[in-house]
Amino acid sequence: MALNVAPVRDTKWLTLEVCRQFQRGTCSRSDEECKFAHPPKSCQVENGRVIACFDSLKGRCSRENCKYLHPPTHLKTQLEINGRNNLIQQKTAAAMLAQQMQFMFPGTPLHPVVSTSRLMMGLMIKALVRAMPR
Repeated sequence: MALNVAPVRDTKWLTLEVCRQFQRGTCSRSDEECKFAHPPKSCQVENGRVIACFDSLKGRCSRENCKYLHPPTHLKTQLEINGRNNLIQQKTAAAMLAQQMQFMFPGTPLHPVVSTSRLMMGLMIKALVRAMPR
């Protein structure tokens, strides 16, 4: 039995709340002054939130009419903090999962160099294969 699992990028840490006053057209602050996002019309806004452009954060977005927000400097800083915190949470969750899997399936080699998602997926697949009736 082969499992085909595509990697999924977690964009939750890239979301920003859109300024409600901006949405109503009444915000008196500029993009640089407001602590909430002021997305252009080309950006997709869902439930009052917008996703920031990852490439823009790295300074390399070349899309015309990018559907993601290119945030001002003060919001970029907040997103970078969110990204670091998200990475710490993922690594902690992976370490906890690996520890639990080691307890459940003694003798399973763990490779700490493997990325978080690959490690978790590999351990889950091993567990499924071992649990399958032969």
